[in-house]
Amino acid sequence: MNQWQIKIIDLKEKGLTQLQIATAMGCSQNYVSDLENGKCGKRLGYEKGNNLEKLWIEHCVPQENEMVTQ
Repeated sequence: MNQWQIKIIDLKEKGLTQLQIATAMGCSQNYVSDLENGKCGKRLGYEKGNNLEKLWIEHCVPQENEMVTQ
């Protein structure tokens, strides 16, 4: 499993659809499906990869104000 597959799976677990991910990335839903299934994407273009990374950070990485201090 590559990093893009993991990020898409993480985003879907947060409730995003392939269409929402595709819109944010600037590609088709079919392309996101192919990425998720490992049919393509070992080398993702900079813009699409950067957009997916930003979306993943926005939805899957805890923000400072969400972190619980112990």
